[in-house]
Amino acid sequence: MTLNPCLDKTLVVPGWKPGDSVRGKAVRDVVGGKGNNVARALKRLGRSSRPVTFLGGAAGATCRALLAEVDGLDPIVVETRSTTRVILTVATEGTTDQTAFFDPDPAISQAEADELVAQVERALSEPGVEALTLSGSSPSPTTHGVYSELISLARARRIPVFLDTYGPALEAIWGFWPTVIQMNRREAAMRLGKPSVDDEDVVRLLRDWRRRGVACGIVTDGPDPALVQFGDVLYQVAPPEIPLKNPIGSGDSLLAGLVDGWLKGSEPEAVIRRAVACAAANASVWDAGAIEPETVERLEDELELEAF
Repeated sequence: MTLNPCLDKTLVVPGWKPGDSVRGKAVRDVVGGKGNNVARALKRLGRSSRPVTFLGGAAGATCRALLAEVDGLDPIVVETRSTTRVILTVATEGTTDQTAFFDPDPAISQAEADELVAQVERALSEPGVEALTLSGSSPSPTTHGVYSELISLARARRIPVFLDTYGPALEAIWGFWPTVIQMNRREAAMRLGKPSVDDEDVVRLLRDWRRRGVACGIVTDGPDPALVQFGDVLYQVAPPEIPLKNPIGSGDSLLAGLVDGWLKGSEPEAVIRRAVACAAANASVWDAGAIEPETVERLEDELELEAF
């Protein structure tokens, strides 16, 4: 699920500075939003997945077509009166420099939010549903509680829930907690109301989630080691060194790797290796979620994992 999708336009340009008139070299449209990246990564890993999202207006129609015709996915969509936002990413040719310009978040009506919950509830009752992933920010006050509702619905059906969010959508969770939570250090600092966090802060946060029934919690730190609480064991995992191409979508690929390892019934260390290798594989390619299984398998053996 993605509550705040976008039409992600990437414009490749020569070197520039503010105020220049810049002629683009290439342009490409993909459907953005963290859950959509998760769905693409899961497909690369051989899993069948359905994106769930809001889409509206001309940008939304383009997104729907791209999900079906380019990504080969069958989305569950609630149409909104507000148009889907567009994010323009300007990538400077020959470098890793990129600047993103975001449209304002859409206004989602209460009826639209309720319809999304109803559609997912129906989908969760269908045979063959093995997991639910909830990814990204909440765009509107009407959607802040959606993740909390869906966690309750899924956990009541014994369907594992994998959560990657922050801000109001995370603050709204009560009662049932997800099976797995992941976030990065910046988001952990937001959760704790601090400008930054150290390892002790992260460990306290992970142990708090554990007390709430979360089976696995991960806080990542880009190319630096991540901390993982899996059951009662704390792990530190250092990602493998890779030629960095584009880190966008790495957290989403990590979540896909967690789902894949979890559903295989792998041991905790194998699940962690799978997840972090997926994140690294994503950062080594341009398109978010376009991970190669062969690369993932190679990187699983190259990362460093230590239990405390």
